[in-house]
Amino acid sequence: MRKTTGTTMDKLAEYAELVLARKACRRCQGLENPATIQDGRFDSDQIGPWSMWQGNLDAAVLVVGQDWGDADYFVENDGRDLPRNPTNRALIELLDIVGVTVKPLGSPDLAHVAFFTNAILCLKSGGLQGAVRPDWFRRCRHFLRRQIEIVRPKAVIYLGERACRAVLESFDLLAKRFRDEVGDPDGRLLTTGSRAFAVYHCGTRIQNTHRPMAVQRIDWRRIRRHL
Repeated sequence: MRKTTGTTMDKLAEYAELVLARKACRRCQGLENPATIQDGRFDSDQIGPWSMWQGNLDAAVLVVGQDWGDADYFVENDGRDLPRNPTNRALIELLDIVGVTVKPLGSPDLAHVAFFTNAILCLKSGGLQGAVRPDWFRRCRHFLRRQIEIVRPKAVIYLGERACRAVLESFDLLAKRFRDEVGDPDGRLLTTGSRAFAVYHCGTRIQNTHRPMAVQRIDWRRIRRHL
C-alpha cells in the first residue's frame, strides 16, 4: 500500500484521491453513498459527514466512530450533524481531558484541531440506532486504514467495540476482549507509529447501561500522557 510522505501538499492530494474513491464506491448493499443521495447535493469534499466538523490532516488525535447515522438524518440536516447532539457534547468534554479543545458545531470560531471519521462511511437506513452488518466494516476497512496512514496522528481513539475491531483488523491485528482493550494503559501500536486506544461510546445509552460518564473520564485520562 502506498505510504504518505507527510508533507501538507502530499496529504491534501492523497486525501482528495481517497475522497473521490469513497464517492465512487458502491460495494455495500444496504448502504447509500452520500454522493448518490439527491444527486450528491449534501455531500462534501470530506471523507464523510463527521469530518466536516473536524478534518485536520495534521491532527494529533484521530477519532473513529462506528458509523455516522442514517440517510434520513443526513437529508433532514442537509448533510450536517446537529450541535445539540448529546454524543458530540460528551465527546467535546472527553477530548478536553486529553488536551484537545474542540468547539461545538456551528461555533463562529470553529477550528479544525482533530480528525473525526467512521468505520462505515456510507449511510444506513432504519434510524440512528439501525442495525449494521459485519461485511460493511470489512468492505470499508481500506478507507479507514488509508485515513490513518495519511493523517498519522499520535493517537487513534476508537469509540466502541466495533470501531475498535475495525481499526485493529485494518492493520491485521487481533482485538482482545473489549474491556481489556479499554483497560490497556499503552494502547496498541500501529505501523504508522500511532498509538490506538479503545474507549466506550460516549452516547447517552452507553453511559446509562455500560459505562457511566465518570468512568469514561478515567478511561480517557490514560491517553493524555501519550500526546
